[in-house]
This record gives sequence, C-alpha cells and structure tokens, in this order.
Amino acid sequence: MSSGRLRHPRQRERHLANRQRGQALLETAIVLPAMVTLLLGFLAILVRVEAQVELDAATSLAAAAAVSAPAGDYALSTRYARATWAGTLHHYGYLRPGSLDGCAGYGKAGEQVTCRGTATLRYSSTPMGLVIPVDLDISSQAQAHSSEFRSR
Repeated sequence: MSSGRLRHPRQRERHLANRQRGQALLETAIVLPAMVTLLLGFLAILVRVEAQVELDAATSLAAAAAVSAPAGDYALSTRYARATWAGTLHHYGYLRPGSLDGCAGYGKAGEQVTCRGTATLRYSSTPMGLVIPVDLDISSQAQAHSSEFRSR
C-alpha cells in the first residue's frame, strides 16, 4: 500500500537533501557559464586597453623623437620618429605596427609636430585568441613641441 508519501522521517530528510543537491547543481550549471563569459570579457577589455596605452606611448615617443632632430631637417626628423616608433612597438608581440604619419618634422624652432600612428591588435597572439578570433585596428595621435631655443 504505497501511496507515494514518505512515511518515515529519515526518508523525508534524504528526499529533501537529494532535491537540494539537484537544485544546487542546476544553479551552478546556469551561473557558471555566465560568470566565465563575464571574466573573459573583462580580460579582453584589459588586453585592448593595454594595447592602446602601448600605442599611445609609442606615438608620443615618436613625436618627441621627431622634434629632437635639427629644425628644418625633415628627413632626419622622420627617420628618428619611425625608428623610435617601430622600436617601441617591436617589444609587444601582440601589436603589429601599421602606419606612422605626420612626423615630417618642423620648419623652425618652437613649432609642433603631430604624429598619427596605427597598429593592429592581434588577439590571436594572446590567450584571448581562443575567445576573440578577430584582429582589431587601433590608432593614436600625439603632439610634441620643439624648443624655441633649438636651431640647426
């Protein structure tokens, strides 16, 4: 005469414990993927921010190098800027240097140079490549002023 009811208190306790374990397993199965997705998203954003900081630094250093050449020597100014920019980005394997424009130098003392640099963030060169399969183009702009007392 089993009516489906649990008559013994121990049977009832075991039944409740099994239901609670099943509920905890179901909650974990729902929450864990969401938490992992959030964590990977935060890591991807951190990699992007780090890449932007590195590109900004390289572009700023390139502008500073451009104004270190003598006034009016556009070829030397450009060479200084490109060498500094490429050398700075060379240390970061996940950044592929693109173009560096506008670092042609300055005509006379006290003028400014504006450099614009681009690079490609290669997520595939980072652990995030498993999650983000695309590359991202980023850009930066920096200005540097030459000394008013600088001459040829």
